Amino acid sequence: MDGKMKTLTQEYIKTLLPNRPQDSHKLSFGHVLNIAGSLHYRGAAYLSSIAAMRVGAGYVTLASSPGVCQSVSTLTPNIVMHPLLTRPIIYAEINPNVEESVSIELQSIDTESIDEKALLQLDDKLKQANVISVGSGLSIAQSKDQFTVTMATEDVIAEGNHGFFFGLLAKLHTCQQSVIFDADALNFISHLLHHSKNSHQSIPSLPIKSIITPHPKELARLLNIDVNDIQNNRAHYAKIAAKQFGATVVLKGKNSIITDGEYTLINPTGNSALAKAGSGDVLTGIISGFCAQGVSPLNAACLGVYLHGLTGDLAAKELSEYSVLASDLLDYIPKAIKQLLRQ
Repeated sequence: MDGKMKTLTQEYIKTLLPNRPQDSHKLSFGHVLNIAGSLHYRGAAYLSSIAAMRVGAGYVTLASSPGVCQSVSTLTPNIVMHPLLTRPIIYAEINPNVEESVSIELQSIDTESIDEKALLQLDDKLKQANVISVGSGLSIAQSKDQFTVTMATEDVIAEGNHGFFFGLLAKLHTCQQSVIFDADALNFISHLLHHSKNSHQSIPSLPIKSIITPHPKELARLLNIDVNDIQNNRAHYAKIAAKQFGATVVLKGKNSIITDGEYTLINPTGNSALAKAGSGDVLTGIISGFCAQGVSPLNAACLGVYLHGLTGDLAAKELSEYSVLASDLLDYIPKAIKQLLRQ
């Protein structure tokens, strides 16, 4: 790659497409471990998993709560499910009809929060995978959906996925594979950063081949600055984040920025059709699918962002920019790839 700054072109992007040798099998094209989905965001697990296969990954494992795995398996037979142990919330309900004494009934609510013990279930999968994607619909912030009951001076509060993600981040610290962090994974990293400054506790650094895919508000949280500052100088702050976290950064939005801190690239594809829930999950899957096939983090980010935008352009031509759904993008990925191959 020549120069320090460029706009991506279709001719250049075509050179990044991984080869498809005929003498191959499913693992020739890589194994994606996708840790995604939660009670209210099951679709994100589906979109990010299928997108990885649509761009050529040979094998995708979805690691999530049993409820998410069951939902996704009803939508597609193409994804391998790895249900994780969940932790129901036990809380006390006080019976107000009992006088002079307290009648307490224990209740259980399954919020599909993943138990920290589930980390043991991931040991083998983390070793087997060629790339790991974390965060699409994972709802780390699920802990804010608090189930609180006051008993004298005690509160019983749901912990959400915080404990699980902190343990996962520690496990991934020395990971040699590419790791893509998206959505609430980024918000939790922001939370850890700000908390560590106050408590003087260190947090695990990101893996050496990390890709982070923030939208402007998520990047503002990571850098602890105003989102307007981000938008006024997008390339500058994306580069700062890349250096600070030692990662390839994809700053999403119009003319998405891709940078590893040394090279900075601007994406020309895409339109307002992509400004819809689930679109970012498709992007995460596309990038992880290319990483699984051996594409480097920076090149996979460039290829993924350009193809994602091109997919939106092709979909909008047929459906209009108003009507494209994130799930529609999955059907236009093959058309976008065919256009690149014809170039």
